[in-house]
Amino acid sequence: MTKITTKVAEFFSDTHEQLMNFIGGSKETETETEDLSNYTVAQLKNMAKERGLTGYSSLKKADLIDLLNN
Repeated sequence: MTKITTKVAEFFSDTHEQLMNFIGGSKETETETEDLSNYTVAQLKNMAKERGLTGYSSLKKADLIDLLNN
């Protein structure tokens, strides 16, 4: 692995699906909401944090999914 690939893999180590999307290119589909529903609330909150979103800490799972999809 190259140095940059290793750093990218480390950055995305908690979210395998995100890593695969990054490597293979993002393929947004109509099932994106369904895909996010497979994550735990903690994982969704981590995604929101990584995206620099605010106001997510008290949201329920469905609201987190809505926030991440918009």
